[in-house]
Amino acid sequence: MKVSIVSLTCCAGCVSSLLNASDALFEVLFGDFEIVYSPTFVDLKEVPEVDLAIVEGGVRTEADEKLIREVRAKSKILVALGICATHGGVTSLGNVTSLKKLLEKEYFLLDTSKLPELEDLMYPICNFVDIDYYIPGCPPMPFLIVHTLKSIVSGKPPVRHQSVVCTECHRKIIAAKLDRLYGIYEKEADPVLCLVSQGFICLGSMTREGCGAPCPRAGFTCFGCRGPPDSLMYRSRDMYAFLIKVISRRTSIPEETIRGELYRNPFIFHTFIFSKFERSKARERVI
Repeated sequence: MKVSIVSLTCCAGCVSSLLNASDALFEVLFGDFEIVYSPTFVDLKEVPEVDLAIVEGGVRTEADEKLIREVRAKSKILVALGICATHGGVTSLGNVTSLKKLLEKEYFLLDTSKLPELEDLMYPICNFVDIDYYIPGCPPMPFLIVHTLKSIVSGKPPVRHQSVVCTECHRKIIAAKLDRLYGIYEKEADPVLCLVSQGFICLGSMTREGCGAPCPRAGFTCFGCRGPPDSLMYRSRDMYAFLIKVISRRTSIPEETIRGELYRNPFIFHTFIFSKFERSKARERVI
């Protein structure tokens, strides 16, 4: 199976996670895959025809859009790897301001005419092409990537994870009585109790499971890098309202107080920016 690995606007963390699969990756690569195109590893200028294309990053420049359309046209199967490719991800935080203001703030000392032609917003790749499989994560866990690739090679549908991170966390959820929310560094977290019950803003209740919950297990809040589960993704539900109710039920803090805290921090929902196109097209394809 001929494979291409393509990077759009991103930090390259998802390809790094793929490489971190170590021996399991070598088993796949040398057993079933032939990487014929990857600017990170292979010095090849033309995008070739392949059986499988793995794409990380989102579309922020006109060059990104041109490349993803070419990759889609030249691949039988296309896998969106990582939250930037599947939902917009961290890079979509640039969407909270206008393109004009962004350029003025970040590049005011440069001649902006020499910058790449930018799109008006940061987009997931599904806005431009059809995707066969989505592997969300920031970055996706190596075992998730390898298991998905092995399933594709064998012709079997990859395992889909449809519930929420709380099912993998195993912390004890209790109804607490708190007067405010806390930053994760403001106090030491109890290793047994649910982080939300302790007043931390954890997104495990609205994030797709499958990662093994490494962050909350280690005492750090889930920041939603796997995006929403099926129950939220396929319904027109207000995610802010959903999270507000969850936090209020577990802490007894009034919903209005929680709402004010969440709206002051746009980073909280950076991994939940996904398009209407994805809502309608991605069913049964998110791993």
